Amino acid sequence: MKRGRAPIAGLLYPAYGPLVRGRVVGEGGVAEGLVLVDTGASMSAVDRDIARTLRLPTHGAARWQPIGGDPHEVAALRRARLELLPDPRHWELDLIEVADLSSRVSGYVLVALLGWDFLDQCTITIDGPSRTFRLELPRS
Repeated sequence: MKRGRAPIAGLLYPAYGPLVRGRVVGEGGVAEGLVLVDTGASMSAVDRDIARTLRLPTHGAARWQPIGGDPHEVAALRRARLELLPDPRHWELDLIEVADLSSRVSGYVLVALLGWDFLDQCTITIDGPSRTFRLELPRS
């Protein structure tokens, strides 16, 4: 697959993994903060409070299984534009709405989580000893 602009580089945060700066854009405005690159998640997600504040449209629901949770949990699917900084492009994504997503990474304002529904188009390089990573985004 053809790759896009320069990779996004960053630090691995202990106990959380790769965090990148990002924005979630909706009809009600913009939420800026950090996006967790979660290679263990099959689906991307947005914090419930952010989804509602930004008035992100919903077009259905998705079944998912949180780690240690109910295997049949159902969450609203929210359509949002996501920007991963410093890349200027907006990615139109379906995100599952998750309560208290931000509180799961204490000390940081987490606005979204990227799962394999997006990451399967990317190249991720992780250097554990130096606690750094590079995320190469798709061309479009």
